[in-house]
Formats: sequence, C-alpha cells, structure tokens
Amino acid sequence: MKVSNKIKTILSKNKVLVKNFSYLGLLQIFNLAVPLFTYPYLIRVLGEETYGLVIFAQAVIAYLVILVSFGFNKTATREVSIHRNDREKLSEITSSVFIIKGVIFIASFLFLYIILHFIPSSRNQEILFYLSLWLCFFEWIFPLWYFQGIEQMKFITIITLISRLVFLALIFILIKGKSDYLFLPIINGLGALAAGLFSLYIVFSKHKVKFKFQNKDTLFFYAKESLAILTSDISITLYVSTNKVLAGTFLGMNEVAYYDLAEKLLNLIRLPILILGQAIFPKVSKEKNIHFVKKVAMISLLGICVLYVGLVIFGKYIVLFLGGPEMSPTVSILWILCLSAPFTALNNIFGNQLLIPFGYLKAFNKAVIMTCLTYFIIVGGLWTMKEINLINVSIVTVIVEALVALFTFYYCVKFNLWEIKIKPRFLK
Repeated sequence: MKVSNKIKTILSKNKVLVKNFSYLGLLQIFNLAVPLFTYPYLIRVLGEETYGLVIFAQAVIAYLVILVSFGFNKTATREVSIHRNDREKLSEITSSVFIIKGVIFIASFLFLYIILHFIPSSRNQEILFYLSLWLCFFEWIFPLWYFQGIEQMKFITIITLISRLVFLALIFILIKGKSDYLFLPIINGLGALAAGLFSLYIVFSKHKVKFKFQNKDTLFFYAKESLAILTSDISITLYVSTNKVLAGTFLGMNEVAYYDLAEKLLNLIRLPILILGQAIFPKVSKEKNIHFVKKVAMISLLGICVLYVGLVIFGKYIVLFLGGPEMSPTVSILWILCLSAPFTALNNIFGNQLLIPFGYLKAFNKAVIMTCLTYFIIVGGLWTMKEINLINVSIVTVIVEALVALFTFYYCVKFNLWEIKIKPRFLK
C-alpha cells in the first residue's frame, strides 16, 4: 500500500513529465513501427537490392539532415523551455531557428549535387536521392523542438499520427513492383509535408507566436550557440550512418538491407531511452536536478538491459517473420549490435542529461569528436586490410558506443556532475 501511494505521489508531482513522455513515446513508437509494419511488404515487392538502394539513399541524406537540424533540437528546446512564458522571446527564438534552417535546407540541394559526384552507386539514381531530401524538408518545417520545449506534445502527436496513417495506405496501393520504388520517398514526403504544415498552424496561429525576420546579430547568436552541438551531431551521424554507406559502397545493396533491418530492431530497445531522454531534457535544462537524473539513469540502464536480453532471445524469430529466410544474415549482425544498447543508455545520461544541460557543451563535443576520429581510424584500418564486412563494422559500432560512454563519464566526473548532491525536490 505504501509503495502504491509513493508511486501515486511521484506521478502527481510529475504530471507534465509523464504526459510529455506518453505523447513522445506514442510519436516515436509510431515512427519506428511504420517502417517495421511495411517492411515485410516492401522487402518482398521491391526485393533486397532495390530496397537496399532506397535505404542507402536515406543514409546519404542523413548527413544533410544533421546540417539542417544545426543542433537546434537540443539548444532550441532548451531556450524554448527557459523562455516558454515570454511570447516576444519565443517569437525571436522560433523565427531565428526557422530562418537558419531554411537557408541550410536550400543549400542542401547544392550539397547533394556535389556529394552525388563522389558516390558511384548513385549513378542513374539521382532522382531517388533528390526525392529523399524530404527528410531534410521535414527537419526544417516540423518544430519538434518547440513542442518539447513547452512540454506540450498532445496536438503535434495526434497530427503526425493522422497524417502519416493516411499516406501509409498509399504504400500498399501504389507500390506493386520494383519499378515503383520512387513512390516510397514521394509518399513519405507528402506525409511529412502534411504533418509539418499542421504543426506550423498550431505554432503561429493557435499559440500566437509571430514570425519576424531577425537581424544578423540575432541569427549569429543562435547559430553560434548551436555550433558546438552541430559539430557533435555531425560526428555522431558519421559513425552511426556511415556503416550503411560503407555497405552500399563496398559490399552491395543486399548488405545494406541486412544491416538496416538489424538497426531497426536495435532501435526497438533504444526507443524507450530516446523517448525518456527527450521527455526529461526540458525539465533537466530548466531545473538542473542531478538527483533526478541519477534516478532516471538507474531506470534507463535496468530497462534497456531487460530489453536487450529479450531481443537476443527472440531476434532470430523476428527477423524471419519480417524478412523471411533470405534475410537470415541479419541475425548475427543484430546479436553484435545489441551489445551497444546499454552504452546508449549511459551516453544519454552522461551526455544529453548532464554535460549539455549543465553547460559543458565543449566537453561533450570533445568526447564525440574523439570517438568519431577513433571510428574512422579503425574503419580506415579495415579498408587497408580489405576487411570491411558487416560483422566487422558492427563490432566497430559497439566499440565507439562504449567509447562515447567512457569519455562522457570521464567529463562528468571531472566536473563533479556525478558526485554533486542536491536535495531532491521532484522525486522522493
């Protein structure tokens, strides 16, 4: 009875956090579930090689998505959280973010044009890559950072679910064979456009935030603030997305499909950590309660370890169900990648919930950059020895995730973030 009352007390004191976590959870689960739901159909209709080509294009565009995001998913969320009650300041923050992101989105077309000249696998597939820029467009117009900052995820979640569900049906209607693969980015792009436009309507019409052109000093201020996060995001994307690019460049599109399925399943157990991290980030940024972060850390690590064991046990059967016997090479990759899951939980705590909210952006940046350099040194060695294969790059992924956890923990200890004792006010 006492335990039940204690749980009720904790929930009542954190109503906003619980509600935000719930809607973020629903949104992220849906974003992950849709690709898995359509996977059995697409892998059989398009085939491993064509589907792998689509995934390869998305992996290349992922680099540009990070440029468009420009680190605002963390810094803008923090700024909005701090100034959520100041309408004039909110208008300044929101306008600045949209202007900076818009300029980079336009520039992304030029970046892609240059990139395609260095990717042999893109020849005669330029249209697929340009259509895949819907990912960058969505990153520009969908203000997730704003709704996270004000901790109001209800409407944005509902809008996203409805718009994406409507366009989900088009996948089964329009894609009937390998030649229809271009419909996939088109359909996803239309769904993203609908969700983005509705979200903008809420921000500028319902919430009365005003869009105003900002002077260069204001834009420079927000750009400079996010530059450290951008650098770390680029580094993270390089060692997260490059594996699929390596597979597509040196191995083949079938291998891209194998790795992609393993990564999708790994993201199933990473998802609760991602959701929890996004939900508590505004709270931690505003209140800086280390005791609260430590409790979340214990829950995160315990939860992801349980999910890890479950995926190792049932992973083989899930792979066969989704992709059939042809996708069986995915299983060994999945078992290796799963080893990185506990380190992901630690990375989220040490980096996203301690170093960044407490103002140690440079330290976080150094940790990620050192890890990224290590990744490319190892991959360069594998390339020199002609040992690039899915098993080896999966092992490298585990190593770099462990290194990020080690480096970020080192800085947390150095700055006494893991030892400071503050009287808990939010969780008792």
